[in-house]
Amino acid sequence: MRIRTKLFLSMGLLVIGVLFFFFFVTFVQFYLARDVAYFENREVFNSLEEEFEAYYGEHRSWEGVDRERFTSSGAFVEIALVADGATLYKQGSLSLSSLRNDGFPLMLEADGRKIGRLYVMDERQFKTYDFKRMWVDRLPIVARASLFFTCIASFITILILSWRMSVPIRKIMKGIAHMSTGMPETILPVRRKDEFGEIARALRSMNESMSALERSRKQLFSDVAHELKTPLMIMQGELELAQEMDTALTREKQASLLDEVLRLSRLVHDVLDLSRMEAGHEELRASTVNVVQLVDSVVDKTLFLAEDKEIVMEREGVEQLYAAVEKTRILQAIYNIVTNAIHYTSSGGKVIVLCDQVMHPSGRAGAYARITIEDNGAGIPPEELPLIFDRFYRADSSRTRLSGGTGLGLAIAKQNVMLHGGWIDVASEVGKGTRFELYLPMSEPHLTVDS
Repeated sequence: MRIRTKLFLSMGLLVIGVLFFFFFVTFVQFYLARDVAYFENREVFNSLEEEFEAYYGEHRSWEGVDRERFTSSGAFVEIALVADGATLYKQGSLSLSSLRNDGFPLMLEADGRKIGRLYVMDERQFKTYDFKRMWVDRLPIVARASLFFTCIASFITILILSWRMSVPIRKIMKGIAHMSTGMPETILPVRRKDEFGEIARALRSMNESMSALERSRKQLFSDVAHELKTPLMIMQGELELAQEMDTALTREKQASLLDEVLRLSRLVHDVLDLSRMEAGHEELRASTVNVVQLVDSVVDKTLFLAEDKEIVMEREGVEQLYAAVEKTRILQAIYNIVTNAIHYTSSGGKVIVLCDQVMHPSGRAGAYARITIEDNGAGIPPEELPLIFDRFYRADSSRTRLSGGTGLGLAIAKQNVMLHGGWIDVASEVGKGTRFELYLPMSEPHLTVDS
């Protein structure tokens, strides 16, 4: 069912409901006004009731009551006496059925038994009844006129409303059609202040996210292809040259080709590992370990890299910080950041690795093990700082494949830490160095602690 049809039906039901409401209110008001008039003039009603009861008590019957004139009857426009199903006394122009339905009933009693019933209307009650009868008599005319004019007004209103509603809907549908074809630019009524504007803004945000994911996917394919191209070309060139010269590969050439194969293997594994973590398909095999021992292990393994560049490496802080982690992943995260710090630090520089415990960092609840890796190297420009955890991003373009980097180290480190419920903060100043801070939720030391 179209919106316009729904609006017509809704408006029709509304008109009918309003008419029935007024009809109901009229009847309620009539009976309330009738009863209020009785309570305000109860003495007059009681006087008339007493006169009829006195007549019956004097004559021991209602015989001749229709010829009697009662003193209090002048205060009433309508009076009807009914006893044993017969009308014995009548005053006024209304029919007995109308008076029975709308008159105020008075019960007559004598010697403890019911002798009849009076139906009466004073002038105030009669005016209220007259208004009610006029309303009921004219209700069909009022209803038809109301329906006629309401239909005209409703038709105009619905046309305006449906037009105003259909315009943004058509724009949204057109924008969705553009989005389905992969068009990045879509026309949506995002400036509206109503629900259509909220829907349009949500669709635009979704489209932007999808476009960003698509760009990221294309960029990933491009980066992977670029990273694979050079080592493959090197190996192809070496093999083609050996084939053309009909010579065996020297040990140096074999070692060079093996390095390229290992580089390709590492790149493929890194891409697959990072993709699984970002997709949430990795399951942790965590155990409670002393994180400081993991840090010491990484420092020992990378010390020769620092010594080759005449860089001083220092490990400071506490000796025990327990956390439930998967050792290999946290070792990989720490190793990637430490080797990154060594690479970007010049000869004669310093890399400091600090382990300590912090409570409620950045407003988070609980205690965290913090691993700080700080160098006094080249630093990272502010505009590049938000990009360092992106895939294949290198802050220093001079760091190419020949230096061993895949451009995935920091991205993998971030995902590994986030997988454990932690995070990484980074601060840097060009010419003064960079500081990475890894935060991992702490746990109580276990009886069987891995070392």
